[in-house]
Amino acid sequence: MKRGWFGPKVFGWGASPASWQGWAATGVFILAMVATGLVQPSDGLVAWIARGVVLAVFLGVIAVTYRSDARTSL
Repeated sequence: MKRGWFGPKVFGWGASPASWQGWAATGVFILAMVATGLVQPSDGLVAWIARGVVLAVFLGVIAVTYRSDARTSL
């Protein structure tokens, strides 16, 4: 992989999408979180577990595709 999907934010801590793949992964994450909210009742244990799994997968994608020298835009 030449270019990282995520890189350091311009201001503050964290990661920001640095390519179209990073933006696509962020969009899929948002859609998955909305879908878990629509499919599962919001106060159920299964909904919290589903959201935790979606979040863990997304953080794993960021960790695997992060490059400290990737450029991010404002």
